[in-house]
Amino acid sequence: MKPLVAYNTNSHMLRFKTSPTNLVASQVINAHLIVRDNQIVPGKIMVKDGVIEAHANGQTNFSLCLLYDASKAGRLMLQTPILPSRDEPYVLPLELARYRIKLFLDKSEEWSMFDLSEEHIATVKWEKARSMFTTALVTVDEGETLELARKALRYAIDATEHLALAHADLLLHRRYTTKCASTSTLGVRVNGSRFDKPLRDLIEKDMDIVSIPIPWSDIESEQGKFNWEATDQWVKWAHNKGKNIISGPLLDFSQKDAIPQWVRAWEHDYPKFKDHCYDFVERVIRRYGGAISFWNVTSGINTNAHVRLSVPSMVDLIRTAVLVVRQARKDARVMIEFSEPFSEFVASDSDAASVQVFWSRLQQEGINLDALGVQVLGGAGGGMATRDLMNYSSLLDRFFLFEIPLIISSLGVPCEIIDERGGWWKLPWTEDGQQQWANYMFFIALSKPFVESVIWTDLFDHDNPQLKTAAMVSKQGKPRQLLNRLVGMRRKLRQPLGERKLPQKEEM
Repeated sequence: MKPLVAYNTNSHMLRFKTSPTNLVASQVINAHLIVRDNQIVPGKIMVKDGVIEAHANGQTNFSLCLLYDASKAGRLMLQTPILPSRDEPYVLPLELARYRIKLFLDKSEEWSMFDLSEEHIATVKWEKARSMFTTALVTVDEGETLELARKALRYAIDATEHLALAHADLLLHRRYTTKCASTSTLGVRVNGSRFDKPLRDLIEKDMDIVSIPIPWSDIESEQGKFNWEATDQWVKWAHNKGKNIISGPLLDFSQKDAIPQWVRAWEHDYPKFKDHCYDFVERVIRRYGGAISFWNVTSGINTNAHVRLSVPSMVDLIRTAVLVVRQARKDARVMIEFSEPFSEFVASDSDAASVQVFWSRLQQEGINLDALGVQVLGGAGGGMATRDLMNYSSLLDRFFLFEIPLIISSLGVPCEIIDERGGWWKLPWTEDGQQQWANYMFFIALSKPFVESVIWTDLFDHDNPQLKTAAMVSKQGKPRQLLNRLVGMRRKLRQPLGERKLPQKEEM
């Protein structure tokens, strides 16, 4: 008889050493585990005796992703390569750097960017990262290894960001060499709490699209009692000015109190819940359908965060809302919005559905949409933690395979730190950092040929924003730097860009 073999709890575990001075890593903020094809899997992540331990359910090879302080590159969500389980701890900054160095090669191949010169800043940064990484691998002193690994990581992040920008420059010129951008390039989301003339003038002059929310909780806070005034004035004005309007989400599951409490009380009785949703959607379309032809029917429904629904119920609710819109106006365009496109939430909620899984389900069910919206927000906690430019560019590339027009339905970062757990890009958030990020992201987003429009998260600061201090205009009515930067980019694209010039050697 063969002897029994005891189960080794370490057989499905990764362990990571990190620098004792990098306290952010030891807090494992927003940490989750990833396997092939960017699938996020359930697992357990903890810190034990200063070492990060990660267990993945049913997986022996996986990657760790978490918020990490990468010095001058920023406090960012970063990941390791997919690694095999072993007892000996990996060195976290070394593995983060390894992933980045390989990512540069992978994206260079995917984007056919191997023709960059040796003097290009992306190549120079990558060579520095590779050299430091190689030295770190053979260094005996642990402290020196950690320090070299962190420097290699910083250079590798910079290299991949410059590669993303070089690729964006190439595609942007390819898209707009001989033609100008459409009249639906740049938009902004408004809020019904203000309707000042200077704000309206700003939109009329410099914005192509007005994104008008339909805040159910404000419109019908009590069942059967409606207050349409705030929404009416914006819809009427935008329609009269001939602005492109995207309205919604009609059913907003991305924020805690967006669905009224009296409706949420029926979440465990789906037929009743659906009836209330149907009645509200029908009422909105009946009121505004003549003025609005583009509707965002739902946002964040797949996260299962604030209203618990099964995936079949989510799909059914979308089908119903789409049907109501199209019955009222046959030429209407409809979209849904993904509020947390990196889908970390599936690691802790088995009833939620990642963006890729949910989109596949909608296709299988024959749900016909005209576009998808995606929120690209940084600087806040959870699914809005900050990523680097390469991460955002790679995210948008995934939507290419969906074969449907994409709208960046909410783009934004704050102009000050609003949540330490949300991280930052380069330096802690300021107006200057915000406008630089906005410029690069607008540039990257519109370089993707399948991206139709970019909508900034808020026109002005108010009490219930998607992201605090992210608006174009402060509460005091002062325009922020990002406004001029985005408007400048929009004006530039009003004319063909002409032939592409060779990139200059300059730092970001």
